[in-house]
Amino acid sequence: MKILFFTIASLLITATTFSQKWLDNTCPIEKEVSNEEYTSAKPSNLLTLIIDQEGKLLMNGKRNEGMSEIQFKESVYDFLTNPEKDKTKAESPKEAIIALGSYGDHDSYDLILRYVREVYLYAWDTASEEKYQAIYADLDCKKRKKIRSSEFPYNVLQLNTKEKDKKKPSFSPGVPPFEGDVKDN
Repeated sequence: MKILFFTIASLLITATTFSQKWLDNTCPIEKEVSNEEYTSAKPSNLLTLIIDQEGKLLMNGKRNEGMSEIQFKESVYDFLTNPEKDKTKAESPKEAIIALGSYGDHDSYDLILRYVREVYLYAWDTASEEKYQAIYADLDCKKRKKIRSSEFPYNVLQLNTKEKDKKKPSFSPGVPPFEGDVKDN
């Protein structure tokens, strides 16, 4: 019984240490992508992930049905790193912007956001292994910031987040606000 308790406790502690701002709040990401940066970026540097009303994923306007988790993560990582220097993918990880939105509320939105974050965590781990011979979660905040700023900045724009305390209406690109599904009469 004690072994089971210690195993569960160690798993919970481990799960909270492998995280970034989204999980442990120890090293917040200072820079966030703005709508202006998104609209002024080159189209090749943008990866727009939209979940339509049916809950299907659109990557840059194209439906990707039947894509597994690994295939999705590989395509996002390939977009960020662009090892083959494809002109339709990001010029560099610093220039890449990933925009995520959905029509309505879908469980798959949170899942896709988690996958994108896992891709960034993998990229940060890879870069920190090369630079510091340690995984990203073991680095202090200064070293984490160096990895993010010099290698892979977290350039993710969530199109569906409602901006608080803004007096002007938002003219953000992407998915228009749509709170519910249309009901046929």
